[in-house]
Amino acid sequence: MAFGKVSVKNLTKSFGGADGKKTVIFENVTFDLPEGAVLRLTGASGCGKSTFMNVMSGLIKPDSGSVFYGNTDISSLSESEKDRFRAENIGYIFQTFNLLSPFSVIENVFAPLAFAGKLTKDYKEKALESLKKVEMGDFAAKMPYHLSVGQKQRVAIARVLFADPKIILADEPTASLDRASSELVKTTLLELNKSGKTLVLTSHDPIFDDVKPDIEFNLETGKIS
Repeated sequence: MAFGKVSVKNLTKSFGGADGKKTVIFENVTFDLPEGAVLRLTGASGCGKSTFMNVMSGLIKPDSGSVFYGNTDISSLSESEKDRFRAENIGYIFQTFNLLSPFSVIENVFAPLAFAGKLTKDYKEKALESLKKVEMGDFAAKMPYHLSVGQKQRVAIARVLFADPKIILADEPTASLDRASSELVKTTLLELNKSGKTLVLTSHDPIFDDVKPDIEFNLETGKIS
Protein backbone atom coordinates (compact mmCIF):
# COMPACT_ATOMS: atom_id res chain seq x y z
CA MET A 1 0.00 0.00 0.00
CA ALA A 2 1.68 3.19 -1.14
CA PHE A 3 1.28 6.58 0.47
CA GLY A 4 2.83 10.00 0.15
CA LYS A 5 2.33 12.48 2.96
CA VAL A 6 0.96 11.65 6.40
CA SER A 7 -1.95 13.93 7.35
CA VAL A 8 -2.95 14.38 10.97
CA LYS A 9 -6.39 15.99 11.21
CA ASN A 10 -8.01 17.34 14.40
CA LEU A 11 -6.46 14.58 16.50
CA THR A 12 -7.51 14.45 20.14
CA LYS A 13 -6.69 11.94 22.87
CA SER A 14 -7.52 11.90 26.58
CA PHE A 15 -7.46 9.40 29.41
CA GLY A 16 -9.81 9.03 32.35
CA GLY A 17 -8.34 8.84 35.85
CA ALA A 18 -9.43 6.83 38.86
CA ASP A 19 -11.17 9.94 40.19
CA GLY A 20 -13.30 10.13 37.06
CA LYS A 21 -11.57 13.23 35.78
CA LYS A 22 -10.41 13.33 32.17
CA THR A 23 -6.85 14.31 31.30
CA VAL A 24 -6.38 15.66 27.79
CA ILE A 25 -3.06 14.50 26.30
CA PHE A 26 -3.37 16.46 23.04
CA GLU A 27 -6.27 18.20 21.37
CA ASN A 28 -7.24 19.13 17.79
CA VAL A 29 -3.76 18.51 16.40
CA THR A 30 -3.51 19.09 12.64
CA PHE A 31 -0.51 19.04 10.31
CA ASP A 32 0.73 17.48 7.05
CA LEU A 33 4.01 15.56 7.13
CA PRO A 34 5.52 15.23 3.63
CA GLU A 35 6.99 11.91 2.59
CA GLY A 36 10.65 11.76 3.62
CA ALA A 37 10.26 14.53 6.22
CA VAL A 38 11.26 14.53 9.90
CA LEU A 39 8.72 15.08 12.69
CA ARG A 40 10.21 15.63 16.12
CA LEU A 41 8.04 15.24 19.21
CA THR A 42 9.28 17.22 22.21
CA GLY A 43 8.30 17.81 25.82
CA ALA A 44 9.09 16.44 29.26
CA SER A 45 8.86 12.74 30.07
CA GLY A 46 5.26 11.66 30.57
CA CYS A 47 3.70 14.44 28.49
CA GLY A 48 2.32 12.07 25.84
CA LYS A 49 4.97 11.66 23.12
CA SER A 50 4.72 7.86 23.06
CA THR A 51 0.94 8.08 23.15
CA PHE A 52 0.99 10.36 20.11
CA MET A 53 3.19 7.87 18.23
CA ASN A 54 0.84 5.04 19.14
CA VAL A 55 -2.18 7.00 17.94
CA MET A 56 -0.37 7.87 14.71
CA SER A 57 0.25 4.18 14.06
CA GLY A 58 -3.24 3.03 14.98
CA LEU A 59 -2.16 1.12 18.07
CA ILE A 60 -4.27 3.46 20.21
CA LYS A 61 -7.60 4.84 19.08
CA PRO A 62 -8.01 8.64 19.31
CA ASP A 63 -11.03 10.27 20.93
CA SER A 64 -11.58 12.07 17.64
CA GLY A 65 -9.75 13.02 14.48
CA SER A 66 -7.92 11.01 11.83
CA VAL A 67 -4.48 10.00 10.61
CA PHE A 68 -4.26 9.57 6.85
CA TYR A 69 -1.47 7.75 5.06
CA GLY A 70 -2.05 9.02 1.57
CA ASN A 71 -5.79 8.49 1.12
CA THR A 72 -6.08 5.80 3.80
CA ASP A 73 -7.44 6.68 7.24
CA ILE A 74 -5.73 4.11 9.46
CA SER A 75 -8.54 4.33 12.03
CA SER A 76 -11.00 3.12 9.38
CA LEU A 77 -9.14 -0.19 8.99
CA SER A 78 -10.05 -3.38 10.83
CA GLU A 79 -7.59 -4.57 13.48
CA SER A 80 -6.15 -7.20 11.13
CA GLU A 81 -5.81 -4.59 8.38
CA LYS A 82 -4.04 -2.25 10.80
CA ASP A 83 -1.63 -5.03 11.77
CA ARG A 84 -0.85 -5.72 8.14
CA PHE A 85 -0.47 -2.03 7.32
CA ARG A 86 1.98 -1.56 10.20
CA ALA A 87 4.01 -4.63 9.25
CA GLU A 88 4.34 -3.43 5.66
CA ASN A 89 4.73 0.32 6.18
CA ILE A 90 5.81 1.30 9.71
CA GLY A 91 9.06 0.47 11.48
CA TYR A 92 9.37 0.83 15.25
CA ILE A 93 12.54 1.58 17.17
CA PHE A 94 11.69 1.85 20.85
CA GLN A 95 13.85 1.99 23.95
CA THR A 96 12.29 -1.30 25.10
CA PHE A 97 13.41 -3.01 21.83
CA ASN A 98 10.28 -5.24 21.63
CA LEU A 99 12.33 -8.31 20.75
CA LEU A 100 10.57 -11.68 20.91
CA SER A 101 12.31 -13.79 23.55
CA PRO A 102 11.39 -17.24 22.13
CA PHE A 103 13.09 -16.41 18.82
CA SER A 104 16.71 -16.06 17.79
CA VAL A 105 18.25 -12.78 16.71
CA ILE A 106 17.80 -13.45 13.00
CA GLU A 107 14.24 -14.70 13.55
CA ASN A 108 13.46 -11.44 15.35
CA VAL A 109 14.64 -9.55 12.27
CA PHE A 110 12.20 -11.21 9.88
CA ALA A 111 9.39 -12.08 12.33
CA PRO A 112 7.10 -9.05 11.65
CA LEU A 113 6.98 -9.70 7.90
CA ALA A 114 6.66 -13.44 8.52
CA PHE A 115 3.55 -12.83 10.63
CA ALA A 116 2.19 -10.64 7.82
CA GLY A 117 2.89 -13.35 5.23
CA LYS A 118 5.20 -11.05 3.26
CA LEU A 119 8.53 -12.92 3.24
CA THR A 120 10.41 -13.36 -0.02
CA LYS A 121 12.41 -16.47 -0.93
CA ASP A 122 15.74 -14.89 0.02
CA TYR A 123 14.51 -13.58 3.37
CA LYS A 124 17.23 -15.29 5.46
CA GLU A 125 20.00 -13.82 3.33
CA LYS A 126 18.41 -10.37 3.52
CA ALA A 127 17.94 -10.67 7.29
CA LEU A 128 21.59 -11.61 7.75
CA GLU A 129 22.68 -8.71 5.55
CA SER A 130 20.60 -6.35 7.70
CA LEU A 131 22.33 -7.68 10.81
CA LYS A 132 25.75 -7.21 9.21
CA LYS A 133 24.93 -3.55 8.53
CA VAL A 134 24.62 -2.98 12.28
CA GLU A 135 27.63 -5.17 13.12
CA MET A 136 25.48 -8.02 14.47
CA GLY A 137 26.04 -10.64 11.79
CA ASP A 138 27.97 -12.90 14.17
CA PHE A 139 25.04 -12.93 16.61
CA ALA A 140 22.37 -14.23 14.20
CA ALA A 141 21.88 -17.53 16.04
CA LYS A 142 21.98 -16.02 19.54
CA MET A 143 18.91 -15.50 21.70
CA PRO A 144 17.88 -12.00 22.85
CA TYR A 145 18.76 -12.76 26.48
CA HIS A 146 22.38 -13.26 25.43
CA LEU A 147 22.63 -9.67 24.21
CA SER A 148 23.62 -6.40 25.84
CA VAL A 149 21.29 -3.40 25.80
CA GLY A 150 23.17 -1.86 22.88
CA GLN A 151 23.12 -5.12 20.92
CA LYS A 152 19.36 -5.49 21.40
CA GLN A 153 18.80 -2.03 19.96
CA ARG A 154 21.01 -2.89 16.99
CA VAL A 155 18.78 -5.90 16.33
CA ALA A 156 15.75 -3.60 16.45
CA ILE A 157 17.48 -1.39 13.87
CA ALA A 158 18.24 -4.43 11.69
CA ARG A 159 14.56 -5.38 11.84
CA VAL A 160 13.67 -1.98 10.40
CA LEU A 161 16.35 -2.26 7.71
CA PHE A 162 14.98 -5.65 6.70
CA ALA A 163 11.36 -4.52 6.52
CA ASP A 164 12.24 -1.36 4.55
CA PRO A 165 9.19 0.58 5.84
CA LYS A 166 8.01 3.93 4.51
CA ILE A 167 7.81 5.55 7.95
CA ILE A 168 9.96 5.02 11.05
CA LEU A 169 8.83 5.75 14.61
CA ALA A 170 11.84 6.16 16.90
CA ASP A 171 10.89 6.61 20.56
CA GLU A 172 13.96 7.44 22.69
CA PRO A 173 16.01 5.09 20.46
CA THR A 174 19.33 5.73 22.26
CA ALA A 175 18.11 5.61 25.86
CA SER A 176 20.61 3.74 28.07
CA LEU A 177 22.89 2.94 25.11
CA ASP A 178 26.67 3.31 25.08
CA ARG A 179 28.15 6.02 22.87
CA ALA A 180 29.13 3.69 20.02
CA SER A 181 25.65 2.17 19.80
CA SER A 182 24.04 5.62 20.03
CA GLU A 183 26.18 6.88 17.16
CA LEU A 184 25.26 3.84 15.06
CA VAL A 185 21.54 4.31 15.76
CA LYS A 186 21.71 8.00 14.86
CA THR A 187 23.70 7.39 11.68
CA THR A 188 21.35 4.63 10.55
CA LEU A 189 18.22 6.71 11.19
CA LEU A 190 19.61 9.68 9.27
CA GLU A 191 20.68 7.46 6.38
CA LEU A 192 17.19 5.96 6.23
CA ASN A 193 15.65 9.42 6.25
CA LYS A 194 18.06 10.58 3.54
CA SER A 195 16.95 7.63 1.41
CA GLY A 196 13.36 8.91 1.54
CA LYS A 197 11.94 7.37 4.70
CA THR A 198 9.69 9.53 6.87
CA LEU A 199 11.05 9.78 10.43
CA VAL A 200 9.09 10.49 13.61
CA LEU A 201 11.55 11.00 16.45
CA THR A 202 11.47 11.70 20.15
CA SER A 203 14.68 11.83 22.18
CA HIS A 204 16.23 13.66 25.11
CA ASP A 205 19.69 12.58 23.95
CA PRO A 206 21.88 15.59 22.96
CA ILE A 207 23.26 13.44 20.15
CA PHE A 208 20.18 14.40 18.13
CA ASP A 209 20.42 18.14 18.83
CA ASP A 210 21.84 18.83 15.37
CA VAL A 211 18.96 17.06 13.61
CA LYS A 212 16.69 19.75 12.18
CA PRO A 213 13.08 18.56 11.91
CA ASP A 214 10.68 19.69 9.21
CA ILE A 215 7.95 19.84 11.87
CA GLU A 216 8.31 20.02 15.65
CA PHE A 217 5.36 19.30 17.92
CA ASN A 218 5.72 20.10 21.60
CA LEU A 219 3.26 17.92 23.53
CA GLU A 220 3.53 20.12 26.64
CA THR A 221 2.57 23.38 24.97
CA GLY A 222 0.59 21.99 22.03
CA LYS A 223 2.70 24.21 19.77
CA ILE A 224 3.56 23.06 16.24
CA SER A 225 6.44 24.74 14.45
